[in-house]
Amino acid sequence: MQPQHWKFWGTVLWGAVIFAAFLALQTITVLAIIDFQKRQLSAAEIEQLFRSAGENGTLLAIATFVTTIICCGLIVGIIKLKKGSVLAEYLCVKSVSLGTMLKWTALLGGLIALSDLITNALGRPIVPEFMSTVYATARPAWIIWLALVVAAPLFEETFFRGFVFKGFESGFMGPIGAVLATTGLWAAIHIQYDAYGIATVFCLGLLLGTARAMTGSLLVPLGLHATANLVATIETAVLR
Repeated sequence: MQPQHWKFWGTVLWGAVIFAAFLALQTITVLAIIDFQKRQLSAAEIEQLFRSAGENGTLLAIATFVTTIICCGLIVGIIKLKKGSVLAEYLCVKSVSLGTMLKWTALLGGLIALSDLITNALGRPIVPEFMSTVYATARPAWIIWLALVVAAPLFEETFFRGFVFKGFESGFMGPIGAVLATTGLWAAIHIQYDAYGIATVFCLGLLLGTARAMTGSLLVPLGLHATANLVATIETAVLR
């Protein structure tokens, strides 16, 4: 018997549930932290914290940790609800050769270099203002490194290139449609950036989705995503 998985509409509906939980958890976490700090802050400081919550590195990092832990657990639970499913097969958690990983990492390096060259040629900053602000407001600094390099890629890849990709690929979309759809959805959640930034994220998403489709392993896009975020964080630390 072949391992089972949620089909297209099941993936869409459960995906909406997971994403709604993600948004709710982010909001609740930020509000809880602000409420906890009320005793230590003045009224003016509390108001300022509310206004800048979306760009506060410490709040963003903690909210990322909470949503990653809970939402990844939710994804696992939803997969287990499908009778006959096999978790590792569903999410395509399987090893690849070192050569394969190095090949895709080299392609990522080329994409990052090309993106930075184009960005510089257009007279745009290599480090977006949002990233500079988030990095500068993270206390301690290591918390934002951990959130961006480990937590964020883990949830986003498990959700988009893992859970959602599986349901889309096996339906009428096929692998190419799944790559395009998950890339579009992933880029769309990066509303903290302007149109140029979102377009850059889309290009990276195409590489991640293609790696997932061609290697059949979630570990490849997960590693590439973590590496891309590591490079972006290093650039932020050096260039901001």
